[in-house]
Amino acid sequence: MVFAGLLVQGCAEADSSAAAVAGGQNAGQETPSAKATQVAARVNSEELTVHQLNERLAAWTGAAGISGAEDPTVGRSLNRLIELTLLRQEAEAQGLASKPEVMRQLLAARSEVLARAMAQQLGDEGPSPAPQEVRRYFDEHPEAFSRRQVFLVQEVRSAAEGSALDKALPRLSEFRNAQAFARALEREGARAEVVHLQVSSDQLPLKHVARLKGLPPEQPIRMDEGPVLRVWWVQASVDQPIEWERAQGVIERLLSSQMRAERVRREIDRLRNQGSVEYVGDFARWSPPTASKTSTSGESAQANGTNAPAR
Repeated sequence: MVFAGLLVQGCAEADSSAAAVAGGQNAGQETPSAKATQVAARVNSEELTVHQLNERLAAWTGAAGISGAEDPTVGRSLNRLIELTLLRQEAEAQGLASKPEVMRQLLAARSEVLARAMAQQLGDEGPSPAPQEVRRYFDEHPEAFSRRQVFLVQEVRSAAEGSALDKALPRLSEFRNAQAFARALEREGARAEVVHLQVSSDQLPLKHVARLKGLPPEQPIRMDEGPVLRVWWVQASVDQPIEWERAQGVIERLLSSQMRAERVRREIDRLRNQGSVEYVGDFARWSPPTASKTSTSGESAQANGTNAPAR
């Protein structure tokens, strides 16, 4: 709207200048009023609208909309949109849309857009979380709100395995800081990295929060649950609670997102149960075990059970 207003103002000034140059020749005649336009550019015979530019700005930059025609981001996005339009026009002129590979990609893009639109509609149809549900979530997650803590951590990361770990890990409790342990790993021929982290208690599983509380700064603790070794030394912990007034909006958005995802999951389950989904040949191994209709070696078989709730 700001962009359209600037265009209107420019048109009005141009009309005023033209009337002055005419030297009164048009006296007594009405000057046509400037018309507001939503066109940002014209590419051959095609108009690119401010609405299209706003959509591209949101997709490319995350901006909510046009802040003004003088914004360099607006100019870059508009020129990018023009270049895409030129290429698309030329592709259509050369008949590329009829090529099999292009047709498959267009169909895939259409399918994805429609599926997202359906999921969005399903998510928007349900109610908002009730106030008592929001309060209950706040009370049941003190580590994220009323007793929230922030840990300042030194971490050693290493993808070492075999003899290097066999020699260093049994002596882990001897190392009073991350640098000493990293050097020990390097002496055994393993690469190690020391990083500094700031982690809040709501970002950690509850079992880890309990282990970190009251841990002396010189005591190491293993945090790895995958192929990469991760050892922490907690340098300090700071209480940073989030009061109910601040947490309420965050929890409402979180629960709304969970409710939308659950509605989409239930609709997908319903469509699976009512529709016909067949996994053919070797792909039958990927058939969900709880689906009402599955296929083994190309033959459909009924399977009893219910779908697990969405995570």
